[in-house]
Amino acid sequence: MSSIIIKSLLIGAFACSSLVAQAADWELAKDDTKNGIQVFTRVIEGSPLKEFRGVAKVPASISGAMALVNNHAAGPEWIQDCKELKTLERPSATESIFYMVTAAPWPVKDRDSIIHSTMTQDPETLVARYDMVIKNDVMEPQKKRVRITEMHGSWVFTPVDANTTEITYQAHADPAGSLPNWLINSLVVDMPYNTLKNMQTKVLEEQYQNAVMDNVVNF
Repeated sequence: MSSIIIKSLLIGAFACSSLVAQAADWELAKDDTKNGIQVFTRVIEGSPLKEFRGVAKVPASISGAMALVNNHAAGPEWIQDCKELKTLERPSATESIFYMVTAAPWPVKDRDSIIHSTMTQDPETLVARYDMVIKNDVMEPQKKRVRITEMHGSWVFTPVDANTTEITYQAHADPAGSLPNWLINSLVVDMPYNTLKNMQTKVLEEQYQNAVMDNVVNF
């Protein structure tokens, strides 16, 4: 049996087991069959904001898709409502600490956060991921912005073939203060949907199509 077939079987088994585990508590909130994007949400006890999980395929290798997410300076160009995104530190080849500002419509104050991201990749399935948690001891709170103090999230990159990667973008945050219901709903559905849709186009740029990343093995 060829290595490509073995990889495909391993990836398929991983995806099936993940879907079974997630089916019990996730609710489909948006299904765009034209662009192949789905957004799921689920209730988090004690939080006004639901957790979201967006899934889409993008026309790029794992390295290409990961290079886009890792290019913090480009974040405002494709991440929904991202007003500012900049690297603060890179402690190692697989870690980064970055500052992000999420724009909010008046009179709601913009939110900001400092996030520690860690990259890993499964050597068998080649599924790679960035796991993100809050790290607020790096920068003092900024005036006129509300600091998010609780958040966890991830970007998961599952190879479909050499030039296609399935992206799973998942996150939950405490919005730190009262927000109107309409804004809450847009955060957990429109934000991941528009981000993934923008990603499908942004990743077509030459720098991502030809990207090579250290510590990342492509399909």
